[in-house]
Amino acid sequence: MPASPASASSNGAAVLVCVPGWVGDGIMAMPALQAYRQLNPAPRITLLVKPAMRPLWAMHESADGIVEIRAGLRPTVNAVMAGSYGRAVILPNSFRSALIPCLAGIPDRRGMPGHWRRWLLTDVVRPSGDPARAHQVYEYLDLLAPGTPTGSFERPRLRVPESARTAAGERLAALPSPRIALLPGAARGPSKQWPAEHFIELGRRLATNPGAGFVVLGGAREAELCARVTEGIGATARSLAGETTLAEWAALLQTGDLVVCNDSGGAHVAAAVGAPTLVIFGMTDPARTAPLGGRCRIIRSEGPCARDIPRNDPEAIKKLASITPERVYQAALECLAGR
Repeated sequence: MPASPASASSNGAAVLVCVPGWVGDGIMAMPALQAYRQLNPAPRITLLVKPAMRPLWAMHESADGIVEIRAGLRPTVNAVMAGSYGRAVILPNSFRSALIPCLAGIPDRRGMPGHWRRWLLTDVVRPSGDPARAHQVYEYLDLLAPGTPTGSFERPRLRVPESARTAAGERLAALPSPRIALLPGAARGPSKQWPAEHFIELGRRLATNPGAGFVVLGGAREAELCARVTEGIGATARSLAGETTLAEWAALLQTGDLVVCNDSGGAHVAAAVGAPTLVIFGMTDPARTAPLGGRCRIIRSEGPCARDIPRNDPEAIKKLASITPERVYQAALECLAGR
């Protein structure tokens, strides 16, 4: 029987952890990595990451090194083989994420089943099925730190560089206070995006009372959306979409007074850096994917939830639109009053 992750320190074998390829999923995996590091202080831990995710993991301190996934399968396998790992813990559920450690000859390969990859694993961990452990964080804890009691994990830790914090303060200095970050986009598409018109209406109300200023954030692909929201709010708003590194983005969220965002990677970044965060959920289930921060408040639509939603699902879009700007405005005022 393969050694469990908790026994890794007994033989000092180097460990490869294949981490998720989305920002939000990556942050939800951090408590498990933190727990694993505490249980296993001796082994060398290396993360296998997509290149776009490297800046995120550079702000996390649980690993000793990072290997990037290459453009082709063989270059990636060769890079992994060079590490001489004794075991791999595979957090994503994709076939490819399990194939790479198998082809690299890592003897112990731990992961969850599905996607026709059972034969690629030597240690299969099945979901617990416990409703109290429905949140995605427990899938990762069961892989890396089995036996962690429900509710006892440490929240994600992100270390924002001081240089990024200084630059964020300078960028926000010209805005009225309180300073609010708006994130109108979502990588998973319209089914997770509160309508731009609602963000605009919210911003106009907050610009009037309590006289807030806004930084509108997103990736380069969301620049048009962010520009639309910025123009709709007016002179107290500034868009930095596509103009920041991930560290600068995290610093802007951390430095401001409130973050209002969709169920997206940005929500998880904001919660992880300790920002007061107001997250708008539609059909996705906060019991499974709510950000893991102590200053996070959820607003969601009524009705059933679903885990996998198409990018342009009409019902999901309708549910998000049903959450009124007035409702979010009142919640934002409460968050600002309590900050």
